[in-house]
Amino acid sequence: MSALLLLKLFLAPLFVALVSFIQRRWGDGIGGRLIGLPLTTGPFIFIIYIQEGGSFAARAAHGVLTGQIALIVFSWVYAKRALMRSWRIALLEGTLACLVTGYLATSVDIPLSLLLPLLAALWIFAIRFWPKYLVSARSTTVPPWELPARIVVTVVLILTLTGFASVLGPRVAGALSTYPVIISVLGAFSQKRFGPHSTVATLHGLVQALPVTTAIMATLAIAL
Repeated sequence: MSALLLLKLFLAPLFVALVSFIQRRWGDGIGGRLIGLPLTTGPFIFIIYIQEGGSFAARAAHGVLTGQIALIVFSWVYAKRALMRSWRIALLEGTLACLVTGYLATSVDIPLSLLLPLLAALWIFAIRFWPKYLVSARSTTVPPWELPARIVVTVVLILTLTGFASVLGPRVAGALSTYPVIISVLGAFSQKRFGPHSTVATLHGLVQALPVTTAIMATLAIAL
């Protein structure tokens, strides 16, 4: 087995397992903040750099930034609707908003000089108008199947994106790497088991952490 394949199979899932442990120990908000960090997109860019070189990886990092537009929209819509609708409807509406936004964002080449201010404005709007929720003091407990499910989803996501990156193109591949598979699974489970406030807290933590990911990806897009 090659070192590259080992990275694909173990690096990102290792980060996801670490996040899962911390979330169970310290709760939804902290877990959400860690999910918002580049724990899957970081390994994705690293693998792309090894496979395709610096120029391709820089464009993929630009694609990740483009995908964050859809991620912020997903998180905000899902959080708003989770307080009003069932987890199935809220997740569906958030997913539709994410897909439409992602399609529009990736259909044009947004220069970095415009993309970064756009992300900053969208982030400020989401934080400013984030729905109010109750903060729970409990630690999150999860059924034994959830951690293996998160790991399997992460492996499939990394393998698919890196395997077809040259076909999809760096911008679309980078944008797809931000599709919120893990937070969708976690959010749906949390809303069904603990109620909507748990999901809204997790999504809030995710959005709060996104400026860190934005700074890292912007640096890679410029420096590589």
